Amino acid sequence: MSKIYNTPSRILYQLIVLSLDLGTSGCKGYMISSDGKIISTVKVDYETYFGPGNVVEQNPFEWVNASLKCLKILCKNRNFRRDIVGLCVDATVGTLVPVKGWGIPSIERVPMYSDMRALNEAKFVGERFGEAYLYQRTGNPLTPVPTLLKMMWFKKNMPKVYERTKKFVFHKDFVVENLVEANEPFTDYSDASATMAYDIRKKEWIWEVLEETGIESDKMVEVRESTEIAGMLKKDIAEMLEIKCVPVTVGAGDCAATLYGAGAISDSTGDIYLGTAPEVDLTLEELKLDKKFRVPVRCHVLKSQWYSSATTLSGYSIGWFLERFVKDSSLGHASNVIEILNRRCAKIPPGSGGLLYLPYIIGERCPLLDPLARAAFIGLDRNHGIEHMYRAMLEGISFALRENYEVYVKEMGLDIRYLAFCGGGAQNTLLRKMIASNLKFDGLLLENPLDCAALGNSMLLLKTLGYFKDFNQAKEVIVKSVGKESPDKELEKVYEELYNLYRASYIRLKDIFANLQLYRV
Repeated sequence: MSKIYNTPSRILYQLIVLSLDLGTSGCKGYMISSDGKIISTVKVDYETYFGPGNVVEQNPFEWVNASLKCLKILCKNRNFRRDIVGLCVDATVGTLVPVKGWGIPSIERVPMYSDMRALNEAKFVGERFGEAYLYQRTGNPLTPVPTLLKMMWFKKNMPKVYERTKKFVFHKDFVVENLVEANEPFTDYSDASATMAYDIRKKEWIWEVLEETGIESDKMVEVRESTEIAGMLKKDIAEMLEIKCVPVTVGAGDCAATLYGAGAISDSTGDIYLGTAPEVDLTLEELKLDKKFRVPVRCHVLKSQWYSSATTLSGYSIGWFLERFVKDSSLGHASNVIEILNRRCAKIPPGSGGLLYLPYIIGERCPLLDPLARAAFIGLDRNHGIEHMYRAMLEGISFALRENYEVYVKEMGLDIRYLAFCGGGAQNTLLRKMIASNLKFDGLLLENPLDCAALGNSMLLLKTLGYFKDFNQAKEVIVKSVGKESPDKELEKVYEELYNLYRASYIRLKDIFANLQLYRV
């Protein structure tokens, strides 16, 4: 049996944890050793269902089935099964699951974090409470994203579903409920604070908000720290996996877990997450809010911390571009298209041959909060090729991230001390250099940039089990850096002017984007 030592240098045996990272497209399962090595990983996808009126839904039982499939595949490795000591789960924040009983949904499909059906509900709470009150108490900008608004939508539009709902839980909570023996429903601080009905200072539900919006307080769940034990793994699942009934933690939202896995465990440290929705995220030990109410600030995994998440939608442009313009080209197979494009783009000077791109293919979140904004190539001429367009898109993503970084530094007064690159885009050396040069900041490179959420959640679990004495020790062992991405002084000069053109372009096109909404189908 594995043995625990408090000093990392004296560890003779390794413990094994199982980690489930439930994302937008599927569940990724991990077997991770207590020295931060990823022993094995597997991904099982699930479906997303789109409907009219900005509806984006998933079937919660598909999450559970995907999770169990991941665990079953991971536990086929007999060499490590006896050393498995716990299980942890992270998932998207802002996905609502109405349940009529422990682990039983009230409806077949539930609204995802990206579901925007609650436009009228957002308008109602804005008029009733005011944008400033809601943001200052809950940390949520006034958009259709918060889960309170989805609860209100169910009450108005699906009253039977609302009536049979005993509790409202969230993405990771529903999966955990199906993994542990039944007890009282719960969530963690990060999901509670994404509702727009949770006081991020007092760490309690805001009963007057619930009352005014018509949501019964007894439908809200207990809020617990991510590090707490939710329960023991169900006996039948443990027998299926041929492992012990190990403890399962409450778990964390994906962004909060990613921050810890990226080493951002203390004040004003953060990550640059490069995925479909690129963002600059920060851990905060003193609550600081955006005076213009744009940047979400939520409770973190620990009661003494918060985190801010300045998210853009700029990464959607890359998927759209590859699908529409590159898929059937002569660039090669999907696995190496990005590599080929990057090699071609590296030969093109900054500025993409006089081509600028606004990356608002599905609107924009922080800091614009403009769902009507749309993408635009500005300066396109007959001399531009596919590589110019692609480079302009990467530069547009770097400008969008810079805009959020400057909100933190210039408007919120944050002194950012540490930023690590993570997510799939962290492997793109060209994009990293653009971002570092725009931010004028050294970005840390991680050994496992794609797996930060799972590693962060594993840190929480191992700390709970007493393997680490504190999170500084956990970071020393789990978070492995392999270098840094530094700014290029020549790029800094060029991007200073291009960034100003980028910002001016949106200001001039904002009303045109809104007017074009009338012609979209």
